[in-house]
Amino acid sequence: MRPVALILLCCLSTPALAETPAVQAFGAAHPDCLDWTDGCTICTQKRCSTPGIACTPHEPVCEAQVDKPEPPKSEAPVAPPAEKP
Repeated sequence: MRPVALILLCCLSTPALAETPAVQAFGAAHPDCLDWTDGCTICTQKRCSTPGIACTPHEPVCEAQVDKPEPPKSEAPVAPPAEKP
């Protein structure tokens, strides 16, 4: 009976492994994010790390984003100074 209890205890004590798909899905939902983490797993657009054994994951957050170019500013033309007579 002890081996069964040990296996059950091991399965219940690894919540980080169950959270891995959620942190991986964050990248699919945020294509402009280059690196993200849930505090246990660190992901890039190519792969994710293995979560630690004693880790409690939190909501994934983006660590680095793609730089988006700013739209050009529309500036009103500046009139030249009036000449003094």
